[in-house]
Amino acid sequence: TRGATPRFVYSTHVDTVPPHLPVREEDGIVYGRGACDTKGGILAMSAAGERLMADGLHDFGYLFVVGEEVDHQGAKAAPALGLQTERIILCEPTQNRVVSAQKGMIKLLLRAEGVAAHSAYPARGVSAVHRLLDALERLRAEPWPTHDVLGPTTSNVGVIAGGVAANVFAPSARAEVLIRTVSATQPLLDRIEALCGEHVSVDVPACNDPVFFDPPAGVETMTVAFNTDASYLNEIAPVWLVGPGDIEVAHSDHEHIELAELERGIDLYERLGRIALNP
Repeated sequence: TRGATPRFVYSTHVDTVPPHLPVREEDGIVYGRGACDTKGGILAMSAAGERLMADGLHDFGYLFVVGEEVDHQGAKAAPALGLQTERIILCEPTQNRVVSAQKGMIKLLLRAEGVAAHSAYPARGVSAVHRLLDALERLRAEPWPTHDVLGPTTSNVGVIAGGVAANVFAPSARAEVLIRTVSATQPLLDRIEALCGEHVSVDVPACNDPVFFDPPAGVETMTVAFNTDASYLNEIAPVWLVGPGDIEVAHSDHEHIELAELERGIDLYERLGRIALNP
């Protein structure tokens, strides 16, 4: 920042998901890891800030964090910086539409233990894989809440691993699950514990509730099914969540951003910055 109390800050995360994708430009489109999530947004925020400073406006700053793609550790640590500001303009790829609501999130690490034995003799062993699969099936079959604005609760079993061989009852197994939530977190956590039962342990590396925002007047809005650092940065100041690029190509092998959309993002970030400075 240029002062102790900027009126607003531009913010986003600088980490990306693997693997690395080499950068190339074709027909006005830039391809590469982070092109839209969110290196393109960083460029747009930087260019918007240059425009504001060229017009004599300096009462703003930048807050860049790490860990959004994993556990939000950067955003969780940010409130301890003591930053005082009135507004955070947070980038995620939303096709330059300001988000009115986002889903919450529960990230689960499930572990099951078993007893290794020859698989021909079920009385001699217990399969951790079977215990884990039973718990996962109960989680997937549960009628989770639906919201009029945010839609249904959804889940993804992103990682599952365990066992040593097909002819051995698995002594251990684990799974990583991400649930996109549309209701308060704690009742869901209580239900998850009950569904997993005594044979599957539940760890929660990260979770947060859905967020409802206050977009400024006169902008195009949308709701999103993904989760962001907004849950934690809201502790510092109210958030406007918006950015160039399409989240549906993020994390893919063809992640990209159109230069024309990037230009529109610069214009929008400049406009939002001026609104934040003159509410």
